[in-house]
Amino acid sequence: MPMKNSVSFQINDHLKGQDVVYKNNWPLCGNFYDSDGNMPVKRKTKYLTTDSSCKVEPEGYVPEQIIIEYAPWLTYEDQQKIPELKGKKVIITGDRVTPYGITKDAFIGKDENALKYNTTILKKNIESAIDKLPPTAWKRIVLTPLKDIEKYKYQVPEGKGNRSRGKEIHYLISLNPDGSYSIETKLYWVQKYQLKWN
Repeated sequence: MPMKNSVSFQINDHLKGQDVVYKNNWPLCGNFYDSDGNMPVKRKTKYLTTDSSCKVEPEGYVPEQIIIEYAPWLTYEDQQKIPELKGKKVIITGDRVTPYGITKDAFIGKDENALKYNTTILKKNIESAIDKLPPTAWKRIVLTPLKDIEKYKYQVPEGKGNRSRGKEIHYLISLNPDGSYSIETKLYWVQKYQLKWN
């Protein structure tokens, strides 16, 4: 029986003063979870602005290709300077009203209107702003895991691990300010899945 293989990738950007946005064409990622903690989930957004790694699911599935399309994007701080891209504060603090009067203890609550704004209007505003990026801003990386599995077929992975779970090909992708990138490929034994892998 052939050994089971898995794939993961992590992107490190070195764009100096900019963040990166990705088109949401990634495979199902086991490290993506929803607000209720369910995982894996497929992001429902057109773009990925906070994710930079993916543990391809299900374990043992190896896609023929993984296409990563990315462009330089505004940092969180820069977004906060643009009114339509500025998020509203969801957590509120203040004085607590008790039957004995107002205490100076801080309380923590949620502003439901701010939460609703951030998850609907703000999300659409950010998506609309990203849509306006010129086509020339977008770069493309194509990973070919099936070819790499063949390449590493007889190589023993690094570190300790459970051989019965198979090998994991892990791509470390570094984005450079000049638009170039480099890919380092590592081979590991598949480890037990960790929550909040990002």
